[in-house]
Amino acid sequence: MTAKLLVTGRLAPGTTGEARRVAHVFEVDAGRSGDRVLARCGEKLPLADVEWVVPGTGMPCERCLGLTGADQPRYPLLPELGV
Repeated sequence: MTAKLLVTGRLAPGTTGEARRVAHVFEVDAGRSGDRVLARCGEKLPLADVEWVVPGTGMPCERCLGLTGADQPRYPLLPELGV
């Protein structure tokens, strides 16, 4: 079993216009191979064109940001409130 890594990346300078260079969130296998990576939002980026960045760098992809941590509850569910 390979470890899954949560990383942040965006298209490298010169590969597209600045408006498309948003920082996406990727969950990748440590031992993966291939020529494309899939962001949490569904965007597929060519691996050779990705600039890996520190989280918090650049403008975030709103869709990726909204889906990060989606597998965890955002607040405790309170039975007395009917949720």
